Amino acid sequence: MYVVPNIFYITCISLVAFMSPKKKKKEKEEEHQKALFYKEAERMYVPVSDGAELLVYFTKKGKNPSGITILFIPGYASIPMSWNDLWDELYEEFDLYVLETREKVTSKTKWSHRGSMNRSGEDVGDALRGLKLDPKKTVIFCASASILYALRGLAEKWLEEPLGFIMIGPVRTPILPSKLIFMTKFTPSFIINGLLRSIGKLWIHTAVPKGIQRERYKQYIGTASAMRWKKTMHVTFWDGTEDFKIVKVPCLMVGAIQEDLHVDDETKICVDLVEKSEYLQVSSFMYMHHLPGATDFAKQLAEFIEKIA
Repeated sequence: MYVVPNIFYITCISLVAFMSPKKKKKEKEEEHQKALFYKEAERMYVPVSDGAELLVYFTKKGKNPSGITILFIPGYASIPMSWNDLWDELYEEFDLYVLETREKVTSKTKWSHRGSMNRSGEDVGDALRGLKLDPKKTVIFCASASILYALRGLAEKWLEEPLGFIMIGPVRTPILPSKLIFMTKFTPSFIINGLLRSIGKLWIHTAVPKGIQRERYKQYIGTASAMRWKKTMHVTFWDGTEDFKIVKVPCLMVGAIQEDLHVDDETKICVDLVEKSEYLQVSSFMYMHHLPGATDFAKQLAEFIEKIA
């Protein structure tokens, strides 16, 4: 069983158990990954209202007649490049923007900058305005805790209602075991970083198919900063139940059968909280991340966007 490659979870689990001795069998897959969007995308830093700057990369080559833009926000402390295959399936159809949130190593932040859920909600609104995106032609596509960022911004009116939402593994409260939170809080950052660079890379070789994505993971995991996780880990104590209830635009919520961190039953609860929501179940989150599953998943997303447009 595979889970979404999330470097925060990998490191924390490593601290507790130094990784399970059970090795996963390597799957034989063709090296068909190209990472075209990642290579072609323009880069820019968007300033937000507290003085921090967040990395955005984007392409404007969408061919859809409605002129829909996708703002993609990866999950908390995740490896954005894990979505390379899906990005490649989407970026010619839609103008595609990827926003890396403030706990990512790419952000230009200082220790004095806050890392709360409210601050993250403001970031989403600041980014939309800084990029001059029309909310009525923008679908916010977010995963895991980043869903709560967008909903927090919507609830506090830091961002206007978008055309719709696509939510991968929606949760009311980020799922992190209390022991892992405790250990991350009190373990020196240099120890976490050291474990991440060694055990994390070992995990990548056993769990991620050979190809461009694996190399992106290794590159990213070698530069991650545990200090930023410590600064932003307050988001894990948030309960977003009430924020889900205020959503009035169409939502596609995606749950996976084979998922430990984003339980499918939790996704179904979130579906019930939003009036205009649809539920889509997939076999696993790795299905969405890698070809050929990413191709099928992109078609389902395009059908949803076409319907709400």
